[in-house]
Amino acid sequence: MDDQEEIRNYLSESSRRMVLSQIISYSKAVSASELLDNLPIKNRSTLYNILDRLTELNLITRKEVKFGGSNRVFYSPNHELISSDYFRNLLLEFKDLERPSILTLDFKYTWEDFPECLITGNSLQLAIVLGSWMTEAANTIDALNVPEISQTLSYWAYRNKKIPLENIMIDSLLDYQAGFAKNENMLVIGSGAVNRITSEIMELYGNSLPVKFLTPSSKNIYSKLTDITYSEESPVGLLSGLLALLPNPWDKSKVIILCAGSKNVGTQAALKAILDDIKAAISMGTKVISNHSKFPKIPVRVIKAEGEDLLTKMIQQKSPKIQQYSFVE
Repeated sequence: MDDQEEIRNYLSESSRRMVLSQIISYSKAVSASELLDNLPIKNRSTLYNILDRLTELNLITRKEVKFGGSNRVFYSPNHELISSDYFRNLLLEFKDLERPSILTLDFKYTWEDFPECLITGNSLQLAIVLGSWMTEAANTIDALNVPEISQTLSYWAYRNKKIPLENIMIDSLLDYQAGFAKNENMLVIGSGAVNRITSEIMELYGNSLPVKFLTPSSKNIYSKLTDITYSEESPVGLLSGLLALLPNPWDKSKVIILCAGSKNVGTQAALKAILDDIKAAISMGTKVISNHSKFPKIPVRVIKAEGEDLLTKMIQQKSPKIQQYSFVE
C-alpha cells in the first residue's frame, strides 16, 4: 500500500479527520490539552494514538518546547502535504476536512534590512533552493549566479560583519531536498512551475501576497498593487520576474528571498539584483533594491530583464544570459 492510499484509509474514520481538522484550523501550534478542550474526544489515550499516527503519516508535525523544567509538545499541520494536489483531492472526498487557512502576511523585514536580516546572533545561515523541474538550460544559467551570490554574501558577512567563517553556512539544494531547510532563511529560485517551494509559498500566502503568480504553478505574475498582469505571452511579461523578501511561512523569524521569473531571464534579473545589492553592502554604497516604488513598506518588486536581442532570443526559445535589468514596479 502506498503512502497516499494509507492516508486515505486512515482518514476514512471521522474522529481522525476531526482531530486533523482541528489542528489545521489553528493559526498556531496547538497542544493536546487545547485539542481536548475543543473536541468531543475526552479520552487522552485515544487522542494521543491519533496524534501519533497523524505524525507518522506526515499530516502533522510534532515539536517539543522546553517550558521551565519540563518539555511541552505542540502539533502543527504539515503545510507541504496539506497544500498538495493530493490533499486538495481529499478535501473533495471528505467534505468535513478543514480547508488549510491562508496565512496572513506581516512583513517583519524590508529591503532596507537586507542582507542583515540573514544574521542571527553571530552566524549567518542560508539555503539556496533551485527547482528540480527546471530545464537543464534554465537551471545551468540560473546556477551561474549561485556561486557568486554565495561567495559575495560570505565575504560581506566575514569582512563587514566580522562573522567567523565557521559560522557562515550557505548551502545549495534542490526543492525536493529542502524539507530540513524550511525553518531557515531560504533563497528560492524559480516560479512554482519549476520549483515546488515557490508553489507552496504561493499556496500558503494566497491572496495575502500583494504581487504573486496567478496560480501556485503559473508563470503569469499579477500585481494587486497596480492591477497589472504580466503575462508570459506579452513582451514585458516574458522578461519579467518577481523579487520579494517574505516572512518564511514555516518559521516567521526567518525570511524567504524569492527570485522567480515568468521565464528564466526574469529569474536571472532578480538574482543579479540580489548580487548587486550585496556588492553595494560590501562597499557601503547606495542600495540597489528598495521597497515597492508606490508602497514603500512592501518589499516586493517586479523586475524586467534587459539585453541585446533578448526578446527575440526568448521568442526563439533560447536561454540567453541577460546583461542588465530594470524595475517595472
